[in-house]
Parts: sequence; structure tokens; C-alpha cells
Amino acid sequence: MDDFLTGATIWVALTLYAASQIARRRPGATAIAGRWLLACGLALYIAHVVLAFDLHYDWSHATAFAETAAQTEALLGRPWGGGLYVNYFFSVIWAVEVLWWHGAPASYAGRRTWLERATRGLFLFMIVNGAVVFVDGPQRWLGVAIVGVLLLAWRPYLRFGQDAGHTQG
Repeated sequence: MDDFLTGATIWVALTLYAASQIARRRPGATAIAGRWLLACGLALYIAHVVLAFDLHYDWSHATAFAETAAQTEALLGRPWGGGLYVNYFFSVIWAVEVLWWHGAPASYAGRRTWLERATRGLFLFMIVNGAVVFVDGPQRWLGVAIVGVLLLAWRPYLRFGQDAGHTQG
């Protein structure tokens, strides 16, 4: 049951994140729904982190670091626990995304292209690694599907002379 809860929270969180990215392409109420999808995704992501630390790492950063290093070594042949710090950074960025979009939607919608691309790149990197590279079996296909949805949501298109990917809500 521990593995199920830890896994279910992250898969639903990533699905909600992908849905938020689709919703953000549309104006009005759909974009507002996107904000809430992003926030709910963050809440489930935090639940995933809490469950992982409670049920798998016994609230020990050292244990989480060692397990991350072991997983990286099993996949890449080199032990490296630094991915745990990348996860911490990712957590902060997801929280900033939620706070910014909720607190200042016009500013969020008009942010610089490089910042938008960097944020998308971080999310894509984390999702590809966490949901495709470091998983196996049928779950990997779910990760591939989420990545596909994100790539579709992020595809550029112009609507009424404006990049619809930056529509506020």
C-alpha cells in the first residue's frame, strides 16, 4: 500500500500538471481552471514527497540521498545522489509557478520567453527522468503519454496575433 500511495500521488500530480498546461492555452475560465489544476498538482506532488520521506526514507535526507545515488548507479553506472537536490529545486520552482500564476496572472502571462522556456525545460527534464527513464513496465508508457501531452500543449501557435501559450486567466 505504501508504494501505491507514493506512486499514485505523483502520477496524478503529473497528470494535473499536464492538464494545467493544456488549459493555459485557452482564455478565460479554462485558464483559471488551469491555475487550479496546477495548484492541485503541486499539492499532490507535495503529498508524494511527504509520503516518500515518511514511508521510504524514514525522514532521513541521508537515506534519500543514498537511495537516489543507488538508483542512478543502477541505471547509469555511476552513483550520484545530487538528483535529490534537483528534486528540491524542482519543488521550489513548482511552488513559485503556482504562487505567481495565482498572485499575478497578468505578470505570469507576460513573463519573458527565456524564463518560460527554462521552466518548461526543467519540468520536461524532471518528468522525462522521473516518469520515463527511471521507471519500467506499463508506467513508462504513462510517462511517455504525459510527455506527449506536454509537447502538444507547448507547441507554438498564433491566435489573434498573440501566442496563445501565454494567455492569462
